[in-house]
Amino acid sequence: MDFKTPIDIANRALDHCGQDPLDAVLGFTEDNKKARLCGRVYDQLRKSELRRNVWRFAIRRAVLRAIDVNTMLLAPSLWVSTTTYFVGSIVSDQTGQLWISQIPNNLGNQPENSLTWAQYFGPMSVSLYDATASYFAGELVYTTAGDGKNRVFLSLQGNNADNPATATAWSSTAVYFKNQVVTFSAVAYMSRIDLNTNQTPTSSAANWDASVTYGAGAAVTGSDGVRYTSVGAGNLGNDPTLTSPASWTNTGILTPWTTVFTGGTGSLKWLQIGGTEFPFGVGLTTLNIVYPLGSGPATQSSTRNVFRLPAGFLRQAPSDPKAGSSLYLGAAWGLDYTDWLFEGNYIVSVEVNAILLRFVADTVDVPNMDPMFCEGLGARIGLAICEPLTQSGSKLELIAKIYEKFMSEARTVNGIETGPEESPVDDFIACRA
Repeated sequence: MDFKTPIDIANRALDHCGQDPLDAVLGFTEDNKKARLCGRVYDQLRKSELRRNVWRFAIRRAVLRAIDVNTMLLAPSLWVSTTTYFVGSIVSDQTGQLWISQIPNNLGNQPENSLTWAQYFGPMSVSLYDATASYFAGELVYTTAGDGKNRVFLSLQGNNADNPATATAWSSTAVYFKNQVVTFSAVAYMSRIDLNTNQTPTSSAANWDASVTYGAGAAVTGSDGVRYTSVGAGNLGNDPTLTSPASWTNTGILTPWTTVFTGGTGSLKWLQIGGTEFPFGVGLTTLNIVYPLGSGPATQSSTRNVFRLPAGFLRQAPSDPKAGSSLYLGAAWGLDYTDWLFEGNYIVSVEVNAILLRFVADTVDVPNMDPMFCEGLGARIGLAICEPLTQSGSKLELIAKIYEKFMSEARTVNGIETGPEESPVDDFIACRA
């Protein structure tokens, strides 16, 4: 069977120990010793194994900006089952993992158990938007009108020089996707569908209104986004989604645009994920930090700069995992030294530009894990629980061999990133080049 949940991995550990599997429903909450042991060590060992090697499935990239006096800290709220989230909503689960919503109207879907959420491994620091800067995909900025209100935006593409607050006018030749917002005749519209092209926003049927009496043939948009036409005259108080086909005819066609949505207008190169219009959007908080010795905000030219590590950071991954580099006079060529110092949750560096950090992330989503990692983690959990469960030295020795076997095979099939890294340019060679 595929590894789909932490219970599947724990049951693999129990297989190695000669024990029956955990109850599929109760899992770690099952009232017995093996469930308590597995539940206690699972997250600890998962994180340890992720740190032990550079697993390819856990590698992520994030762009970090130097902290200045205007930098804010991302402050996601705890996920609530009764709250409806939108695309880009960032929440925290009970364990502190951050998740970003992949769909609109995201209601009742528990982040760690639903495909409607993805783990968030982006920046934790949010810079004040700078009109002179060009932003990478995944970067966060905020804008403020100076009245205590703000908007938080996520860049959707690289080399992004657009002002996030500048509205995009509808174009008959552009192709729009679901949830993109445009303006038409000074009114904001959000696309309900993908591949939305040459559909004038004003041609969309208005949302059904319970207080309006509709005549025969009148067109409305139901709460499901589908276009309905009235069967007869005097049609009052009949919800199209509930009274079709008696009162309404379901055309089966999605209405391309709507004026009812959460959020404001802005550039299509940015996604708004928080601010005044988003009562359940991501929040910001003041970044109160004690700067490491010899460092300070980016506005202090006499000190080193500080960069906040991204969400879910476990360890740095090689920035240049390559072999067969071109050599110059016997030395690797083309890579500059970095002076990055990892101190607590920060990188300290003289770097003034944005840092593109490649790192191993604290991945918890089992279906996205390499099967070799799941096998190795199962064996590692087996090593931890074998003695208290079985008191068998021979089983412990066998599980240790199984663990080494899976780790070795994972390297062989490139599940674990291995191989030489390109060395920095030698100063002597560089000055003679």
